[in-house]
Amino acid sequence: MDKIFLLRHGMRLDLEDETYWRHYARRPDDTPLSANGIKQALETAEFIKDEGIKHIFASPFFRTLQTANIIAEKLDLKVNIEYGFMEQLAEIWFSAFPEIITQEEAFEIFSNINKDYKSFVMPKFPENISKVDVFERVGKTLEHVFEHYDEPVLIVGHGASVWETTRNLWEKGRATEYPPEEYNQKMCALHKFTFQDGKWELVKSTTDHLSYIDTWS
Repeated sequence: MDKIFLLRHGMRLDLEDETYWRHYARRPDDTPLSANGIKQALETAEFIKDEGIKHIFASPFFRTLQTANIIAEKLDLKVNIEYGFMEQLAEIWFSAFPEIITQEEAFEIFSNINKDYKSFVMPKFPENISKVDVFERVGKTLEHVFEHYDEPVLIVGHGASVWETTRNLWEKGRATEYPPEEYNQKMCALHKFTFQDGKWELVKSTTDHLSYIDTWS
């Protein structure tokens, strides 16, 4: 494998219309994308369509599956639901393991889910707020990806899981707890890594492909 792409999910509905979402939400911790988030996913799909991506992995949350499925439809690929790339399970955000869309529901809602893929990692609640648990979790998941896949992959995750995946890959990232200036933390920011001289290098971290950029992150 010589290329890896990391993507944070698109804009969340609860951040743009919190009153509506909290009132009608069946699962308050599992918000879908907003209209802007859907547009971001479509723009990302167009942006990466010629990058040669062959496999897509996504966190099991609704917003990550929705983002990944939009891209998978454009690239004619399947989405592997991987809990190893899910949101950080910190007690400041969740009081228990979050209630999210089930795999059976995901199969019905999203057309491009790979029904044969079995998640390699299952996180335990709670996880350390220092993100050590997330770093180790995504590291273990990456090892599985490297062992079983040798073509370019796209991983769709969350702010914390995408950054900790970056830290596992990128030498400069491992040297710092917080993202450096060249790392874009926005929703639907795309991070491209290439394998050069025996190590992974971050060659792109951008939202240049987006017509809407959030002000939340």
